[in-house]
Amino acid sequence: MDTVIILHGLGRRGTSMQKLAEAIKAAGFEAMVLDYPSTSHAIDALAEGLCARLPREGRLHFVGHSLGGVLSKKIAERLPAERRGRVVQIGAPNFGSELAARAGLFSRVMGPALAELQPHEGEGEGDGEVEIGAIGGTAALAAYSLITGIDGENDGKVSLRSAFGHAREGKKLALPVAHSLMMQDARVVAATVQFLQSGWFSAES
Repeated sequence: MDTVIILHGLGRRGTSMQKLAEAIKAAGFEAMVLDYPSTSHAIDALAEGLCARLPREGRLHFVGHSLGGVLSKKIAERLPAERRGRVVQIGAPNFGSELAARAGLFSRVMGPALAELQPHEGEGEGDGEVEIGAIGGTAALAAYSLITGIDGENDGKVSLRSAFGHAREGKKLALPVAHSLMMQDARVVAATVQFLQSGWFSAES
């Protein structure tokens, strides 16, 4: 049986991903929610620490919210091809977030990973050997961009462009959800399970 590794976002705990974990188990997967010290280390160090905690055998899929989505891709890339399953990124700042730049004053609280989430052009030109399904939120009001500095459709913290990253056509989905609770939204949960099972979303953005 395949195992799905489930990763929370920056400043959150694994309990925020329990609804997803339950749905993934109900779909026939093993589900493993990993807590990690998101505010204590840089992104590569977090990925390295999580890699050391992965099951030693079997095919591994990943589901990550926000920073957890970024880490999911990084960890999957380190696995040998025969063990690498699908990755679902939920509101992941693949190209960073303008809000992270404005939140620099909170770097002592939120840790070194926050600085790495400032806007950038991403790594690579595609998902390469990793099969990625990207879910982005569009619930933020346009006027809210005056506060966040985020242009275009976004979930209040991450733009749709950043959330989609380099995901390929048919493997990205926009939903009217907000960043903080999107991983608990029934539509996001259903889409996540669908992608883990099939590698596709039923509706494209």
